[in-house]
Amino acid sequence: MRVVIIGVTIVVGITIVISVARFHESLYGEFQPPGTLVEVPKNLTAANIAVLLKEKGIVKNTRLFLRILNRSHADKKLRSGIYEFSGKPYIYDVVEKLLKGEIAYIKLVFPEGITCHEIGKILEQENICSSSEFDDFAKKESLEGYLFPDTYKFPYGVSKEAVAKKMVERFWEIIQQIHPDTQKLNQAELKKIVIIASIVEKEAEINSERPIIAGIFYNRLKRGIPLQSCATIKYVIGNKKILTMQDIKTRSPYNTYLHRGLPPGPICNPGKESLKAAINPAKTPYLFFVSKGDGTHYFSTTYSEHLSAKSYYITSDSFSETEKVP
Repeated sequence: MRVVIIGVTIVVGITIVISVARFHESLYGEFQPPGTLVEVPKNLTAANIAVLLKEKGIVKNTRLFLRILNRSHADKKLRSGIYEFSGKPYIYDVVEKLLKGEIAYIKLVFPEGITCHEIGKILEQENICSSSEFDDFAKKESLEGYLFPDTYKFPYGVSKEAVAKKMVERFWEIIQQIHPDTQKLNQAELKKIVIIASIVEKEAEINSERPIIAGIFYNRLKRGIPLQSCATIKYVIGNKKILTMQDIKTRSPYNTYLHRGLPPGPICNPGKESLKAAINPAKTPYLFFVSKGDGTHYFSTTYSEHLSAKSYYITSDSFSETEKVP
């Protein structure tokens, strides 16, 4: 009899252990590779969501999932969206994630000086929209120059309009920081600042030179001298390292060698330091600058000095930076 009792006890013990192990295993979903995304559509009931999560391998025990929700009266508080899972999801963590609406985000990095066309290419890579769609949208809304380059986090499924809206909002935040009286600027004044900032962004490599280069462009505008910025031509023909004499003859209103004054619009989306330089340019006598080839520039007041610098720093069959006074 004693042997029977011991045997029964062992069997019961093993059964309990197995049951506990199975229950513990049911608390975890199937292994998910890093970056696994699951979309929970709107207007689904808790039961529908439980079935969806089981089909995706996120949870194994739908009854337990619903029981957890019912205990906290949260069965109607699950939020829709795209969620990211990795490893073996713990059922309580899954519930908490959906209750808090901790949806997945994509990180988009837009470097300073990026153009709207280049932004479109990034959005296309992230399957947000096609590059051509963003090009058309950006042109229609005149967005070039006003999409502040920064690192952003957007929820999966974000629209091109939402991306642009966030970047424009960031632009105004930065402008307000630099120029607290931004509201006093009229549209023409703001556009002039952004255009010059965009050219400075493309011409300067180090922050300390940005105000000087901005000052040079303002000096040339005041004197009616063409800006003669290579960056404005590159905006039209593409980002060539060195322009040729033929490039300088490119017919475009953006060609500041052929046309006096500012180009029709910004040539990129400038960063904070370039915007600061355009709003607070250095008071300088310089009218010319030429690249030294190391990220810095040589600045000149007279054309003869500029010619000497040009012959020293660049080859005779190519153009670089602010050229001659007509």
